[in-house]
Amino acid sequence: MKKLKIKKYLSNALIVSLLLISWHIAQAAESGGRYQTAAIYYNEACSDCNQYLTQELMPYLQEQGLTVELFDYLNDRSVRKDLNALQDKINIPYELQSHIMTFLDDGKVIIGGHVPLERVREAMAADRLPQPLLIFQDQMLGMSGIQIKDAKYAVWQPETAAQTYGLDEPLTTYLDSWQRQELLPAQNRQRSLLPLVLLTGLLDGINPCAIAVLLFFVAFLFTFKGSLKLIALYGSLYIGIIYLTYLGIGLGLFKAVVLSNEPHLMAKIGAWLIIVLGGINIIGYYQPRFPIKLQMPRFSQETLRRWLTAGTLPAVIIGAFLVGLCTFPCSGGIYVAIVGLLASRQNFWQGLSYLLLYNVMFVLPLIILLAFVGNRYALNRIAVWQAATAKTWKLWLGLAAVATGVIILAWFV
Repeated sequence: MKKLKIKKYLSNALIVSLLLISWHIAQAAESGGRYQTAAIYYNEACSDCNQYLTQELMPYLQEQGLTVELFDYLNDRSVRKDLNALQDKINIPYELQSHIMTFLDDGKVIIGGHVPLERVREAMAADRLPQPLLIFQDQMLGMSGIQIKDAKYAVWQPETAAQTYGLDEPLTTYLDSWQRQELLPAQNRQRSLLPLVLLTGLLDGINPCAIAVLLFFVAFLFTFKGSLKLIALYGSLYIGIIYLTYLGIGLGLFKAVVLSNEPHLMAKIGAWLIIVLGGINIIGYYQPRFPIKLQMPRFSQETLRRWLTAGTLPAVIIGAFLVGLCTFPCSGGIYVAIVGLLASRQNFWQGLSYLLLYNVMFVLPLIILLAFVGNRYALNRIAVWQAATAKTWKLWLGLAAVATGVIILAWFV
């Protein structure tokens, strides 16, 4: 009997032990035990940084059972090399590299700067995370009495643009958005942008302001009495300069939007601009005396005409450059919206590829006209048709612009 009791006690003790072990494992997983190590690269001379590390970040990481290692890159050059190599390996953008960089498990999660501890907790407690994931907040909030109003933190993962949020915004806002994107096939996510980029590029190329560009181009072709080869050469140069000018504007906008850390906001502003510009075209159709009109300034039209009819190579280059610049102000809302959208959803090289396609669509009407260069009668008929239907075009393009703005607001931002 005693042996049976002993066996019973032992079996019960074993069951209880297994339950306790399982409970501890579960607790460890819930509290971030999925991470094992934390490598912190810091500057020993930064007293505020040390305060954040010793009073907030390190105690929390150690509570979660992580092995924490400190690396002072100021006093050890080899540490700086290691840090640079690690950041380059992950392709962390320069503007998201902080004076404190904490790598959990060699970079599954990266904490850049003085990230609020609550955001760190959310990252470590999340069941699913994109890897690697960088949470970045470089300002020393609360250290030495410093308080920064409207401070924000950024979240970044490779091949995407950083997203910014207010310090009180939970990390789950980003993670929920990421998980929704993950549910879509990668091919569909890319395809969803392509039709929009192609459509808006063409819309930008045939908007009422661009009609003047087309008419200038026809007039420009009529100034040549030489061979078709020369006309084709100058026409191609004209289109190429406009393409590069408009592409340069787009790249400048892309960089500005990325540096602003508000790509979604810029996309929204651009979308509303498209709606407003489309509304102006619609009003102008029904109220011809409406004071606001989307067209090139008259003084610029005369200047452009003088340059383009000069017929010399420098005049073609300067005239085409001015055409590209003068077209942007009255149709820039479309460009701002698309650039903001690309900056919020793509990295630089992906965004550049879309910008290249956008600008091909922008100059496509010019390319079509150039194809008729050997048939001056056809060119003349096209010019007459455009002048006769300009008012109707404004209405339809206005409706298309409003619809495009609504689509961007509803499905993309």
